[in-house]
Amino acid sequence: MNVTLNLHLLRIYVAVLDHGSFTRAADALTMSQSAVSRAVQELERQLNTVLVERRARGVAPTEAGAILGEHARRIFAHERLAVEALKELRGLQRGRLAIGASSTIGIYLLPPLLGAYHRQYPGIELFLDIGNTQQVLEHLFAYRIDIAYVEGPVTPQEHLQITPWRNDELVVIAPPDHPLSRRAHVPCAELNGAPFILREPGSGTREVMEQTLAARGITIRPVMELGSTEAVKQAVSAGLGLSMVSRVTIKAEVIARKLEVLNIPDLVVQRQLSWVRLSDRPQSLALMAWLKGQV
Repeated sequence: MNVTLNLHLLRIYVAVLDHGSFTRAADALTMSQSAVSRAVQELERQLNTVLVERRARGVAPTEAGAILGEHARRIFAHERLAVEALKELRGLQRGRLAIGASSTIGIYLLPPLLGAYHRQYPGIELFLDIGNTQQVLEHLFAYRIDIAYVEGPVTPQEHLQITPWRNDELVVIAPPDHPLSRRAHVPCAELNGAPFILREPGSGTREVMEQTLAARGITIRPVMELGSTEAVKQAVSAGLGLSMVSRVTIKAEVIARKLEVLNIPDLVVQRQLSWVRLSDRPQSLALMAWLKGQV
């Protein structure tokens, strides 16, 4: 069967996948809902394949639709890179760099680097997408970002370039009036059964914390899950439990005596921060310049 993909229909189809419904895709594309629906139906007719399942609250891709969506995003990512490459021939005066980062990196480590990059290349549009490690990697695989900075371990895969970036230290924090905060040294075993504030599933910090404590035979008592390091710090400061966070995230709170770092000599936790990119995706000049500045 000889089939030529209609890129206009394909672009509408990807919008439907990204937005999860014909209505939201129509709003984003400034088209009528009926026109979007007809476009997807026509693409299904041309391919002789059902691409989406119509549901009461939107649509979901079939297996064939998911495969097409993955390849379509790759096509449009290359299209964007081609356009940007032509613009960048003018000496990086124009272009776009989309970076994804898990929260510790995105909030505390990247802003100064982005500032320096912007001063050197003011014409490059910068986009920073912050989420947990799992979310950021999903956006990388969906071609929504050019590079991902992550805190958690990444499983090696084909076409995935994983490069060590920096080392980071995780520490156990407590409110200043906590009994353990008054002690010069705290044995790791005393964390057994302690109430802990956790990050959400998919967080690199949570994954490293759980693996580290489990390896030492420590069982904690989870009392709350929160979606950001800032929320975790506030909960710990309020006396709701202990937690483990990156040392770089608590400098201000330690100086202000809102949080204390417990000195646990037999619990020294170092983790590797990494950047990840798709090796089969061409690098834009904007990304090349960014990576050159990180060496």
